[in-house]
Amino acid sequence: MDSLASSETEVTQIMDLSLPLGKRIAETLSPADPVDDEEGSGKEDNEEKGSSESDQVWGVDSFDESDYSSPDEEPEDEDDLQLRRYLRHVYASRVEMVPKDLFQGFRRLTLERILVKPNITGREYMENMVQVAIDKYNQEETVVPDHIVRVVVRMSTGVKAYITFMAKESPEGELVEYQAKTEKVWQKTIHAILCRPAP
Repeated sequence: MDSLASSETEVTQIMDLSLPLGKRIAETLSPADPVDDEEGSGKEDNEEKGSSESDQVWGVDSFDESDYSSPDEEPEDEDDLQLRRYLRHVYASRVEMVPKDLFQGFRRLTLERILVKPNITGREYMENMVQVAIDKYNQEETVVPDHIVRVVVRMSTGVKAYITFMAKESPEGELVEYQAKTEKVWQKTIHAILCRPAP
């Protein structure tokens, strides 16, 4: 293609690699010798380049001009307090260096609190997870779940749950403590990883 026949202006992008990762901003430079177009008045360039292109800036950190504010209510337990400290640190450091010991990601689930909107509590959600685990791993036994004792969850790309629950192995049997590990990822599939009596 002949450079004199082309009416498009070439644009070069340069990234400043000396800046921290969240602060890199692309700069655009026009070539030193732009090609003059005798027929073009410049209106076509403005029409082709919409406002969405002209005012976009890539590489800007989404945390800019925002600060973390804790919820108004008091934290229910130490885990909620640790989560708030972690989030405050994430916002303050703009996600650059978050120490792993600040928050491990696992926390105890409050069973009576709404977990999935509009109205599914943590208990209802985990009862479903327990039933999936029992159906997969205890096909030859008649294990009937009675109640959930505690749940530790990690919320990342889904819900990974470590569930301790009481169950009966026969209708007249005594309650036995069971453990289940399940994961429900965002594609809506529940994966039962284990279900066994507590050691």
